[in-house]
Amino acid sequence: MNRLALLLPVVFAAGCHDKPGAAAPPTMTADAQSLTLAADAPQWKYVELAVAAKAPRLAPPPLPGRVGLDPRRTASVGVPLRGRVESVLVRLGARVKQGERLFSVRSGAFADLDRETEAARTQVAVRRRLAERAAELYELKAAAQKEVLAAEAEQKEAELALKAAESKQRSLAVVADGDNLFWVRAPRAGTVVDLELFPGQEVGPEQDKGPLKLSDLDEVLVIADVPESDVRDLSVGQAVMVQPQFGDAARAGAVEYISEVVDPRRRTIEVWVRAQNADRLLRPNAFVQVVVAAGAASPLVLVPDAAVVTRGSQAVVFILASPGRLEARQVQVGRRRDGVTEVRTGLEAGERFVSRGALLLLNQLDLSSDA
Repeated sequence: MNRLALLLPVVFAAGCHDKPGAAAPPTMTADAQSLTLAADAPQWKYVELAVAAKAPRLAPPPLPGRVGLDPRRTASVGVPLRGRVESVLVRLGARVKQGERLFSVRSGAFADLDRETEAARTQVAVRRRLAERAAELYELKAAAQKEVLAAEAEQKEAELALKAAESKQRSLAVVADGDNLFWVRAPRAGTVVDLELFPGQEVGPEQDKGPLKLSDLDEVLVIADVPESDVRDLSVGQAVMVQPQFGDAARAGAVEYISEVVDPRRRTIEVWVRAQNADRLLRPNAFVQVVVAAGAASPLVLVPDAAVVTRGSQAVVFILASPGRLEARQVQVGRRRDGVTEVRTGLEAGERFVSRGALLLLNQLDLSSDA
């Protein structure tokens, strides 16, 4: 508490009583919620009044954020068959084109699949020749028609087996390179943002996540941790600015998602901001700041920080209820910045309030209540 607060009881007491034996009325009276000062009360030298007025809301401070990946522009690259990594052609952070070779895998399962396809292709050739032979014998009346139909059915079955084997091989989206070696290619253009591969590593489709991840970084998602008091000023689609950490030019972004859950440890709410990143200055995992404008929300009453005092768990402003009568009124405050506080409810524009000396008034009010 400052020096004025410590002197206040003495000053106010001096104003309440004249010298011993004098019959002059006190210059100050108090009840539980208000103080009444006479026009000539010396306490006025510590109190200043101002007229409440509305002004644009205070913009929230820059919000800390980190650059994340856009799930719609990100692909996890897995291995379709179990095997051992032979070679890796890319590095973390490298940019690749769609269809570009990423790494090779030597796999016995791939060789088995290739043999299965070749066996199915051979079986089709055999069944086709048998069906043709049955048809020739039928023309010569040397075979029954049912033998022709059976041969044609077996040919059809072999063709379906070949089609299934070829479809299975195509679905792997790999390029064969010998009997048991295949190359995994990039399913899309992008940047390698996650890489957990090295030659000799055992890989397979049963792994929880692919060993390599690609993402198109032309757009990124910035994940901002927003305090509960500031999230009320954000809305999906709202324009914001994203400022890189090291002084690079800020770029426009838009709020894409606002979580409905508060982080129990940090007491913040996760907000996603989509930002353009053609210049690649917003690198994944980098720290940035999200700058939010005050927006077009309705203006609020703004008062000096010194006008708002705390009484128990309540925020209080002293208003001039009538000539000489200063009443403590509970208010709901918003954001504070640069010595100014938003008053969301409890103080209306046009009302006169104590802009300086509120803490002294509260001190005397509490002393009067305890008396």
